[in-house]
Amino acid sequence: MKKTSIFIADDHPVFRGGLRTVLSAAGYEIAGEADSGLSALKAISSMKPDIAILDITMPDLDGIAVTRRVLEESPATRVIIFSMHADVNHPIEAFRAGALGYVLKDSEPGEILTAVGKVASGGKFASPAVTEDLLNDFVDVIKKEQSSDPFDTLSGREKEILTHIADGSTSKEIAEKLFISLSTVKSHRNNIMKKLKVNDMASLIKTAIKKGIVNSF
Repeated sequence: MKKTSIFIADDHPVFRGGLRTVLSAAGYEIAGEADSGLSALKAISSMKPDIAILDITMPDLDGIAVTRRVLEESPATRVIIFSMHADVNHPIEAFRAGALGYVLKDSEPGEILTAVGKVASGGKFASPAVTEDLLNDFVDVIKKEQSSDPFDTLSGREKEILTHIADGSTSKEIAEKLFISLSTVKSHRNNIMKKLKVNDMASLIKTAIKKGIVNSF
């Protein structure tokens, strides 16, 4: 019986080595490895492995972009994104790009093997923490649809970020406090301003104070 072939792309050799050990011990064939997005795309397009495990943040081309290109050039290859980002935005982007799995880098080996097994059989997988956030986000959407107040359309994470903004924290400081990327903070901030229909930070802070959410988290 042919072994399931897996390609690993990550710019951290220690992580690649650990993942290679776990997968090899479980009977999977390691088709190859890459430390950048472009080299991964080139190799995967040529090798056409059964599964490609891609880091979301890589030099040259990020994992999301590589996923889109891989599915164009090697449509039979199933993609799993490995990431340190647990916020809702990143997994949503990954699944929209065509990935079938989203696994957090701090996951236990058993969870990694579960993800690979499900994706190999045509299923989908997301780390429990990500699944919970996606479910909470869905519930928030339902609540938003029942509300006429723009403030109520904000997700829990957006309200949390708005609180930090009102407290005077910079985007960089917020990213460090919440353990998310700077780009994610900026994305949330732009969404908040759009939802509340404000065009400047002063109006944004004024709204936060009016709603009484300053220091409410």
